[in-house]
Amino acid sequence: MSVARALAANTAVQLAGKVVSTAIGIVVVGLMTRLLGQEGFGKYSTANAFLQVFAIVMDLGITVMFVQMLGEKAGDEKAERKIVSSIFTLRVIMAGVVISIAPVIGLLMPYSADLKLALFALWGSFFFTIINQVVIGVHQRHLKMHVVAISEVVGRTVLLVGVLIATVYGWGLVPVVLIVSVGGIANFLVNFLVAKRYADFSWNVDVAFWKHAIKRSWPIGVSILFSLIYFKADTLVLSFIRPQAEVGVYGAAYRVLEILVTLPFMYAGVLLPVIAKAWADGQRTRFAHLIQKSFDAFALLVFPLVVGTQIIATKAMTLVAGPDFTQSGDILRILILATGIIFIATIFSHAIVALDRQRAMLPVYIVTSIVTLAGYVLFIPVYGMWAAAWLTVGSELAVMLGNIVITVRTLKMRVDWTVSGKALLASVIMYLVARPFADQSLFLTIAVAALVYFAVAFATKALTKEMIEELLVTRRGIPSGDSSV
Repeated sequence: MSVARALAANTAVQLAGKVVSTAIGIVVVGLMTRLLGQEGFGKYSTANAFLQVFAIVMDLGITVMFVQMLGEKAGDEKAERKIVSSIFTLRVIMAGVVISIAPVIGLLMPYSADLKLALFALWGSFFFTIINQVVIGVHQRHLKMHVVAISEVVGRTVLLVGVLIATVYGWGLVPVVLIVSVGGIANFLVNFLVAKRYADFSWNVDVAFWKHAIKRSWPIGVSILFSLIYFKADTLVLSFIRPQAEVGVYGAAYRVLEILVTLPFMYAGVLLPVIAKAWADGQRTRFAHLIQKSFDAFALLVFPLVVGTQIIATKAMTLVAGPDFTQSGDILRILILATGIIFIATIFSHAIVALDRQRAMLPVYIVTSIVTLAGYVLFIPVYGMWAAAWLTVGSELAVMLGNIVITVRTLKMRVDWTVSGKALLASVIMYLVARPFADQSLFLTIAVAALVYFAVAFATKALTKEMIEELLVTRRGIPSGDSSV
């Protein structure tokens, strides 16, 4: 089985799981927004953003580096066992310390009592999500992403059942947040119990290896730290300056972004060990080919997503979150631009890691973060969530361009824009045809848009029968001697 087909098969499985888990997630968001209202959901968004700051700060780039190291040592069982056990131990220790300190610091913030309690209630969600990243890395290395998809569905199902119970009994913010933690624990347990069959998660305090891993990962960690400033500071600044109801409206649309961007990161997680191995073996052409094909695939997905959302955003957010969140549709029209940018940027940012060019990206992250944070402080007090949304788009665009430029220069590759250009053309035609249906049924509008897009994509050969067949391949594994793409 070729690497390209293995990536396609794993992505297809993830996509199927993501469709189910996203559907459940949408229902959960709808139940939570209706149960908690604008202010309550704003508090949930604030608590989530606050803890994410600490989770990202303690990451140190180790998660991405872990997957890269597994790819480099693929086939060396002794080395893989050492990497998994020592990194898992490190993550448990770091998460236990940092995530436990976060809610205590939250007590010093100018938040309401229930919001402060929510920080403690979310502890389980963040702790188990952090250590789950190591387990997912093992599944990525062994191309067992169907397990990750199943575990996410299980976790979301547990969350759905819990939120339904909360809705029936009219529970408030803190019980709902506790349920979120329970869902995260369920997700972790499914992943962990399966991964134990082919990975070593035993306790392994290996300080020398930790130093080596951190020495390699710190540029990624610094990049992540600065990206945190523009990725999460918007919600935090909003929570300090604007009413929690406004944070709730912004948070509902932002939640859509967060759900959608898990897809490119899951794909890139599978791609990273493959391209890391290709680069280590000196297979520059193969590396560039995989990046180009990944870029083409995401372009086919991103353009209709971004353009189509401009038509249906308000109706979609009203349907999902309720009439109190109609304005979230206008915010979503802006944030979907950032979502599309993140899709493309993820491919090239993981290429940067495989190429070990993280240090070259540091100036981009630093400048972008400083400028964006200054923008948040200057404009959010005046323009509120609108400033937060547009600054998010601008920051993601700057980082994407930086990733692309450095990747292209390092590989000396030329990006082929043919497929992406055709995808854009198909999306524009889709918009012109589907826009008159905007006042009709939401599902009718989506159906018309999808039919037009696929018709034009096939007619222009942006999407071909061969590409579909690759996505439908479900054979598992890659023969060790197969280097075809």
